[in-house]
Amino acid sequence: MKHKQTWKVKASILALLFCMMCMLGCGKSSTSNEKTLRVGTNAEFPPFEYINNSGEIDGFDIQLIKAVGEEMGYQVEVQNMEFKSLLGSLKSGALDAVIAGMTVTDERRESVDFTTTYYTATQHIIVTVDSDIISLEQLNGKKIAVQEGTTGDLLVTPEDDNEIITDKNTEVKRFKKGTDAIIELKNGSVDAVVIDANPAKEFVRVNEGVLKNIEITDIKEEYAIAVSKGNEQVVDDINEGIRRIKENGVFDELVETYINGTEKSVRRHSDNPFIEFLYTLEFVFISTNGYKLLLQGLVATIGISLAAVLVGIVLGLLLALMKMTEVQKGKKTLWSRLASIYIDIIRGTPAIVQLLIMYMVVFQSKMGMVAAILTFGINSAAYVAEIIRAGILAVDKGQMEGGRSLGFSYAETMRYIILPQAIKNILPALGNEFITLIKETAIVGYVAIQDLTKAADFIISRTYETFLPLIAIAIIYYCLVKLLTKGLNVFERRLRQSDIR
Repeated sequence: MKHKQTWKVKASILALLFCMMCMLGCGKSSTSNEKTLRVGTNAEFPPFEYINNSGEIDGFDIQLIKAVGEEMGYQVEVQNMEFKSLLGSLKSGALDAVIAGMTVTDERRESVDFTTTYYTATQHIIVTVDSDIISLEQLNGKKIAVQEGTTGDLLVTPEDDNEIITDKNTEVKRFKKGTDAIIELKNGSVDAVVIDANPAKEFVRVNEGVLKNIEITDIKEEYAIAVSKGNEQVVDDINEGIRRIKENGVFDELVETYINGTEKSVRRHSDNPFIEFLYTLEFVFISTNGYKLLLQGLVATIGISLAAVLVGIVLGLLLALMKMTEVQKGKKTLWSRLASIYIDIIRGTPAIVQLLIMYMVVFQSKMGMVAAILTFGINSAAYVAEIIRAGILAVDKGQMEGGRSLGFSYAETMRYIILPQAIKNILPALGNEFITLIKETAIVGYVAIQDLTKAADFIISRTYETFLPLIAIAIIYYCLVKLLTKGLNVFERRLRQSDIR
């Protein structure tokens, strides 16, 4: 009777879940007619796109595409990713458009279509205030920093068709962000940075008295929005939207706010080294809301880590039991072979490659959080499986024989006798795997997730201070690991209380 009631409860729960899924499906279908414009950007290019003090993607380009979307009835979804990944995501269908201060070039026209141009820019050379460089020609044979894949990169790279930079000894250092190129210049590792005019002005403004910029007046370029090849409907809609916001004055308001704006970050200074350090702390973590970014990053890191740990434990246990069928049968089985192949592939490839495949190929540059959780869970499972298997094999064979002789099935013996003993043996190794997993999540910034490391990255891009943000996340990671270690030690002591005689 009791079993029948239990099955009734289970059936009721399953029916309820099925109804909820149907309701969700109906809800999705009712809004499926709503037009959505998935737009990619690289928020490291102020004032066109950047992370503002509230931790949100902002800038001239972002507000431009949102205004266009509002005019044309689109719901605009902006995704922040690496600049060099933008066109690839566009061609794969993960994005509908790209707006990132992107220059129209013949090479890019071969793979994507462009809307009408919305801004004309020039290139600038940024150097230290004591530099004697005043022209592009003087960069021959120098060390130059650029943002990877930009017009500045093409302009200073010595090639057969480059009539200005002809010295093959010219060293070009490519960075994913313009901010990193500026930091390299401030550290004295390069002689100059070549980048678009407006970001150059912003970089120099923030580093007033340290850097200066020289405009390359004879080289002009046009910015436009990239759209996947042949998508004429989106091109026409965006062009119409740009025309409308230029007519109604919104475009001019955005130019005045973001391009011609004079808003400056507040930073105090003092001749007293200790007071200056306090002012720097205030500027890095308070004035620019750096602490909020770190808190958001901390929540993301903990959330991904906990979810991935659960996936890793469940999947790792399943894989370990699959491999143990080989011991049970005394020969290799289909399950043990499948588990071995899985473990071999996962342990033989880097986590970052697995993350990029999961995000860009499987999820088509969508649902970055889910992609990260699954990637780290799947990766961790390969190591957890071997840890659990080793713990099971460490339990004396007589325990299995004793359980079977008492009438337990193989599964029951594993559940009630073998696994409880194995857990006590593997807990230290399992704890080390979880600690490693927390630190491995530092790479989720590659898939546009703002974890701790990415939060520090954003703070650096706005303040040009590298030491304090990096030290801050190092301390936070250390505290997380320390808390986990303490918790595992307490858990281990409780498990071993029964061993004390």
